[in-house]
Amino acid sequence: MNILQPQIVQLGKRRYRQNFSSLKIQSNDTLAPYEEETDDMYTERKACDIDDQEYKDESCLMECQQMPTISDEQSQIEFVNGYYKLELRVAPAFYGFIIGRNGEKKSKLERDTQTTVRIPRRNQGDTITIEGNDKKSIISCRNRLELFVQNARSLTPFTHLVTFPLKFEKLKHKFKEFMDLVIKDCSQDRGMHESLFQLPNKLHLTINICTLMSEYEAELASNLLEKCKKSFINDLLDGQKLKVQIKGLEYMNDDPEQVDVLYAKVADLNNGNLLQSIADGVMKTFVNCGYAKKQYDRVKLHATVMNSLRRVDQSIDNEFEEKKENKIRRETFDCRNILKLFGNFDFGIYVLEEIHLSLRFTSAPDGYYECVSKINI
Repeated sequence: MNILQPQIVQLGKRRYRQNFSSLKIQSNDTLAPYEEETDDMYTERKACDIDDQEYKDESCLMECQQMPTISDEQSQIEFVNGYYKLELRVAPAFYGFIIGRNGEKKSKLERDTQTTVRIPRRNQGDTITIEGNDKKSIISCRNRLELFVQNARSLTPFTHLVTFPLKFEKLKHKFKEFMDLVIKDCSQDRGMHESLFQLPNKLHLTINICTLMSEYEAELASNLLEKCKKSFINDLLDGQKLKVQIKGLEYMNDDPEQVDVLYAKVADLNNGNLLQSIADGVMKTFVNCGYAKKQYDRVKLHATVMNSLRRVDQSIDNEFEEKKENKIRRETFDCRNILKLFGNFDFGIYVLEEIHLSLRFTSAPDGYYECVSKINI
């Protein structure tokens, strides 16, 4: 990491810079067991005068670049029975990461911010309560909790996909035709096997993959899709149909003899590069809200047709997934003949009508991923 240009992380309307720190997040932090709390774990905080400077420089993993002012949080913080109180909805899957082994991380958080953090017991809700003697301590604790959750989310496997579904019968027939031709003419090429092909019912264009750990988070993500539609998608389309042509093949690395993923290229047939603008806007919205990790500056729109991971695991959704046990067993394939014979294969022209938020490793009755929510475009 360049210390003069640290990584920037955006959480909602706040932006943080990620600095070097002696406090390292270990991958096994997420494995810390969920620990039941008892009343004697809560410590009474005596009123004390705290210097404002203590809250200007957070001693946590990420340092705030633009700390929210107290007025930003004013409507959420309540004054109850002589102390300030703030409630946060946090997915229970992250509680173990916040508590730490034997409650060490939670205790340190409380000491550093002079607050009491009340975490629900198992199966008793998803609302964490922060209590303190002043609003600044509440905000300081909230910021750290949000960063803890963001880091925990980054260590958690993806759970959902945001996609343009390609559920067209014509495309399924064209894909089956392509698959039969490749198997017929290229079956002797190194690494070739029919198991490499994507399932016709699950062809799609991936916008982004996200990690949603509760029904509440899935509901918020669904609202984000609606927000995208109202805030920019409708304006971009302005009554137009989103027409695309799926034609030609490309691979994801530099050597066609050693390929893991082969995909079909997608061309936007509208004026103004609408498809790319919509995909980038949706991706940015999910990244800014912390539900998705930014992998590229722009979404690389493509339809995966062959994936070497499918050779060992037919449940693989797309090229982003690589289970640990498959890393050693993954075998590339030689796609030179495929490119030579079918490099300009035309899968057809289609109108994209929906964007789906879907649950991974599932199948709906139509064979596509189970839909959590969708918007019509």
